[in-house]
Amino acid sequence: MNAEYDLVAIGGGTGGLVTAAGAAYLGLDAAIIEKAALGGDCLWTGCVPSKALIASARLAHRMDRAADLGLANGSPRRHDFRTVMERMRSARHTVSHHDDPERFRAMGVAVHFGTARFLDPNAVEVPGIGRVRSRRFVVATGAVAAVPPIPGLAEAGYWTYETVFDENELPRSIVVVGGGPIGAEFAQVFSRLGARVTIVEMMPSILTHEDPDASSFMKDLFTAEGIDVHVDAALERVTVEDGAKILHTGDGARIAADEIFVATGRRPMTGGLGLGAAGVETQNGAITVDPHLRTTSPSVWAVGDVTGAMQFTHVADQMAKIALRNSVLPLKAKIRYDNVPRVTYTDPEVAHVGMPEAEAAAEGGTTYTYRLDDLDRAIVDATATGFVKVSADRKGRVMGATVVAHGAGDLILPFVLAKQHGLKLGSIANTIFPYPTMAEGVQRAAKEYMRSRLDTASGRFLKRVIRWLK
Repeated sequence: MNAEYDLVAIGGGTGGLVTAAGAAYLGLDAAIIEKAALGGDCLWTGCVPSKALIASARLAHRMDRAADLGLANGSPRRHDFRTVMERMRSARHTVSHHDDPERFRAMGVAVHFGTARFLDPNAVEVPGIGRVRSRRFVVATGAVAAVPPIPGLAEAGYWTYETVFDENELPRSIVVVGGGPIGAEFAQVFSRLGARVTIVEMMPSILTHEDPDASSFMKDLFTAEGIDVHVDAALERVTVEDGAKILHTGDGARIAADEIFVATGRRPMTGGLGLGAAGVETQNGAITVDPHLRTTSPSVWAVGDVTGAMQFTHVADQMAKIALRNSVLPLKAKIRYDNVPRVTYTDPEVAHVGMPEAEAAAEGGTTYTYRLDDLDRAIVDATATGFVKVSADRKGRVMGATVVAHGAGDLILPFVLAKQHGLKLGSIANTIFPYPTMAEGVQRAAKEYMRSRLDTASGRFLKRVIRWLK
């Protein structure tokens, strides 16, 4: 077969699906080339299955802490991991209809399965299919687990986020190598479902990209839940002794476990694409794109994890929309990352948008914090833990915010909207929030800013006026 299209997306994850579906909606002759199954990491090895496991682990923890709500604790020491995994797969199957190939074919998108390799800037070869030509290509091949070359690790064997969802037995003990978002989420899942868990992190803290208060909070919480957290501990080698996997760290520790879960990041998937034939350059393994998401080839754009950008489904979605627009319209849009929220789905969740506190302070900002142990809804729900922190400039414009709370991924949204659209904290503080809700924690943090205004010269003058009128 030799086919020709107006736009071809290489990769059937979020970036490729959004691009191709949008192109078909605009009347273009569009196609997707995917090597395995539509849906990408998000559906098969990322967002969907991991959050299904997190939901099970969260309920297991609540069952174990039922006494906090005046009930009898009902959690067994270890749960049936196979049943948990089967439930996860069932949920993933239910969600998968969104990415069914026939759904996209019904939209007018041609779906081809195979591995694409560029022949020139306007053609790829797909084994079993033939040559596919297009005026525009959008590369959205995603990323894969990055496994460090630790001596003995490959021989000992290990899990990653790509392989764990095929497992049915939970080991008695697991060492999680890496304390970033993936490592933190899975460490808590494994622990709450009954494994003895140790985190080994080479940096001085876990969740190193988060607010220092959030990182410290989560480390203390993990420790309280029975997770052993080793920081400043680089993994040097792995041995197997009497059936146990022994991790040797730079600080001299020997950590034994039944299994190893490697969560040391992800790397862009560019191998085998033949990018050189299309004139597409890479840097540090990622496809180089300009602010309009065009590569060094005028007929090729790239979106999502393969570009080395922020590795989130919602970012890939936005990049796909911008790349599509720029590939068909003369007026170009630029991608922006300064208002992108991120969430680590531990329990409680850690959410952030914008500048870190230190950076905001360096630019003249002030940070306002409200602790959730005083929030009515959190108290009655027995979830009174965490905090809301927001940095703002002198006019009250949001510079950055961090929320550590149950449902923080939802609670961060008022700050995202405020930052995106230039709203001030006064607008949040003066909005009527329903009572009792967790969202009031966001309003309370904003009110801390309003109270601070009373300590300024104008605020003190207002107080004198009010006393005089009294």
